[in-house]
Amino acid sequence: MKTLFRAVLPALLLAPLSLFCSANAYAQSAVMQQQQQMIQQQQQGFQNQNSSFNQQQLRNTQTQIQRDNQAQQIHQLNENMRLNADQQWQNNNQQRMLNNQNRQQRQQQLQLNQMDQQKKVNNQRMLNQQNTVDQNRKNNGGQ
Repeated sequence: MKTLFRAVLPALLLAPLSLFCSANAYAQSAVMQQQQQMIQQQQQGFQNQNSSFNQQQLRNTQTQIQRDNQAQQIHQLNENMRLNADQQWQNNNQQRMLNNQNRQQRQQQLQLNQMDQQKKVNNQRMLNQQNTVDQNRKNNGGQ
């Protein structure tokens, strides 16, 4: 019995130790799994935050691009309006010059008409004088 006790005693003493070690290993494994889950959740949270941050950055970039485009469109519109105003001024100036030119041509034509009229009057006067001279010669005996 003593030999049996001596043979079984180490096994009996070691059994709770191995059971304890096994339980301890299981507990450590559970803690490690829990820690791994927490790490994964943290990483997922970081990814979500990063994704949210990236989406916000994308929205900010899109908003900035839209603002830049609007500013460029407004600048182009202002430039077009300035060019249109310049073109309108040039058109008006050209129209004034054409109007002045037409007025000068009408005045010149009027002067030419007056000169022609005066020439006709003068020619008629000279013709009348010549007729009078001719008539007086006839009346005076053909001298």
